[in-house]
Amino acid sequence: MPLRLTHRDQRAAALLLAALCLAAVYFIGIHWWFTAPLQSIEANMAILRAQHQRYRALEAQRPQLQAQLAEARNTPAGNDSLLPDTDTGTATAQLMQWVVAKVQALPPDNGGCTMSNRIPIVAADTAPYRQVKVSVSLDCSIAPLVTLLHGLENQPVTLFIETLDIRRNMLPASGATQRLAVQLQISAYLNNPPAKPLPARKGVPPA
Repeated sequence: MPLRLTHRDQRAAALLLAALCLAAVYFIGIHWWFTAPLQSIEANMAILRAQHQRYRALEAQRPQLQAQLAEARNTPAGNDSLLPDTDTGTATAQLMQWVVAKVQALPPDNGGCTMSNRIPIVAADTAPYRQVKVSVSLDCSIAPLVTLLHGLENQPVTLFIETLDIRRNMLPASGATQRLAVQLQISAYLNNPPAKPLPARKGVPPA
């Protein structure tokens, strides 16, 4: 015998079917075309508001950043960490003298350190400040070499040890101390940037 729904059950089923139809119409006709795009727009607006707040915070720091930039630009004129010479040849000679003085100041005990060669190296363009560079060949014991490197890195003028090649010296040592063949490339920067050439006048070829 087929199951017959009562009038009350038919009414409940009709209401349930109507609710399902309304939900389907909402998701297909309203949510898909209106609600979802609005939610996406709201999310994008939240991102834009966060970016705007971040940009406003950066804008508020503009005076402080400009003051720091101006100070950084003006500091090198009296910066003791740069070489005071205006000529690269003089600055290179001064850099060599500093290295030689550091080597000669090492105590003779523990094998000491001797300089076998030193040559200037033409540095590449490092605008806005010019660079000077020297290559030094040394014959050192371990302890004096450590002292020398520490002294070079703690100069009033900032020196950069760009390359350091250490090898065991194959020549027989005079004593029991192990000798090392050391190749150093040391660089520093000049205080004064290169002078800018004057603009050529009209009709006058540049010098």
